[in-house]
Amino acid sequence: MNLPTAKYGFTLIEVLVAIAIIGLLSSVVILSVSEARGNARDIQRMNDLKTMQLALRLYAEQYGSYPAQGCGNPSEVYAGPGTHESWGCTAEDYVVGLAPKFIPVLPKDPSQEYEDSKGYIYMSNGKDYKFMAHDSAEQKLITSYDDEFARCSQFCSEGSGCGITPQPRVYAVYSSGAVCW
Repeated sequence: MNLPTAKYGFTLIEVLVAIAIIGLLSSVVILSVSEARGNARDIQRMNDLKTMQLALRLYAEQYGSYPAQGCGNPSEVYAGPGTHESWGCTAEDYVVGLAPKFIPVLPKDPSQEYEDSKGYIYMSNGKDYKFMAHDSAEQKLITSYDDEFARCSQFCSEGSGCGITPQPRVYAVYSSGAVCW
């Protein structure tokens, strides 16, 4: 007498289809999470710029000029952590005398992936300053000179280093005399 045999388990095709669906769903989730992280880093950059702007203004009110840039650089070049690594700048010394009195610590770009001329950079001649998150924007790109964080204003000439269109991956805050730097 033959007893009916029960089938238990899944076929190979069913297992492969389930794995493919799980893989597709996980790739969508990973893409969403990485995009959200990029947005969060851009928001952190903008917050850092506003915090630095306030600290620089407080410094200037107390001392009558903006702080010097650190790392032993001449005033005509930018200084910042992660930029031009041969300068040896760190997050502690790229703006002289600002931390800890006016800001607890100098900010460091949240991406932690520095290349030459990427990250936060600062320039000052004492009378004016510019503080930038240079070439590090990830998700929010600047598309107009009307943007609060555009590197230059729409009134700068093309020869000033700003061009006809704004630089999409460069956020900045600056004093009025440094608009076109």
